[in-house]
Amino acid sequence: MKKFNKFEAFTGLEAAIVLIAFVVVAAVFSYVVLGAGFFTTQQAQKVVYSGIGQATSNLVVIGETYGDASGTAQSGANPGSIHTIVFTIGLAAGGTPIDLNQTVFAYQNATTLRTLDFPANINMTSGGVPGGWQWGIISKMNANSNNLLEANEQFTIMANVSDSPPTSSMGIPPSGQFILQIRPPVGAAVPISKSAPGGITNWNLLY
Repeated sequence: MKKFNKFEAFTGLEAAIVLIAFVVVAAVFSYVVLGAGFFTTQQAQKVVYSGIGQATSNLVVIGETYGDASGTAQSGANPGSIHTIVFTIGLAAGGTPIDLNQTVFAYQNATTLRTLDFPANINMTSGGVPGGWQWGIISKMNANSNNLLEANEQFTIMANVSDSPPTSSMGIPPSGQFILQIRPPVGAAVPISKSAPGGITNWNLLY
């Protein structure tokens, strides 16, 4: 009778142990792969949301844009040209708050490209006005004392696009075209592209 070597046998318990080991290794490997996939997906979503936020404007211009040539904003202003631009801004629907202290205003016409200063030491909501090549907040609606533009708030902006004191060769002439670009710290820039009327009066609707 043939005798079996005890080392040649492979019991069911040993087979089960080997199977469990394979299952555990496969499970760990699958967990690592799925975790890496979820992490990659989350990073891709962050990139997409960040891109949308940078490409979408959170800022809107509310109502009309006006040009002041009366000389009230600048002593000695020439009524033949517009020296200050006045308009109102607010947040777009669902937009995130915008810190106007970090917002840049840039003026451009056929001969000039210049960034306007924001004089933080002048309280324009109490009657102050911006000087040459400056901009400021002259009134607020539904807002508190800070310069953070939030939902349901409206800020009226005055931008001086001339020297101080202005000269007849500065400002926006009759039928003159310009672009005033608002560049918030987050979101796309908002260009205000307007033209002055052919005949300039003290207070002008820009179209």
